[in-house]
Amino acid sequence: MEVRAGYEEGHLVVAAIRVLAHRQEGRPPTVEEIALLLKLSREWVGVLVNALEREGAVRALTGPFETRVEIADALRLEDLPRGASSAGVDEELKEFAARKREEEEKLSKLFGGASASKQREKLDRLADQFKGYKPKPPKSAPFMKDPPEDP
Repeated sequence: MEVRAGYEEGHLVVAAIRVLAHRQEGRPPTVEEIALLLKLSREWVGVLVNALEREGAVRALTGPFETRVEIADALRLEDLPRGASSAGVDEELKEFAARKREEEEKLSKLFGGASASKQREKLDRLADQFKGYKPKPPKSAPFMKDPPEDP
């Protein structure tokens, strides 16, 4: 699924790019720096930057060691949809969570119900066997024998 950045998120990312470029004397910021300033995850900011790049609002400058982001055409932000852009992502996350919960329930039924009683029985048997256990006296070794007494 292709995520499309929303109007508010787009303006937020572009504003962060402007602030960070000003702080760094014109040097475009990295995705990590944008995420740190906005207090968002690096992954989500990367998704937003990719969406804004597809819209033509920002440009990713990829170097050998890092990728920096600069503003390409800020007027493209006005074409972004108003409202939440992550609605599709939220729905997918809810579906994923429901599927994951179903799988966990199936696994707990498969491994949890019958095996717990079997394991309890096994532990009870071991406890009963342990109660009847009497340690054997150690065998005497030749070096542990009493020395012969002189008459």
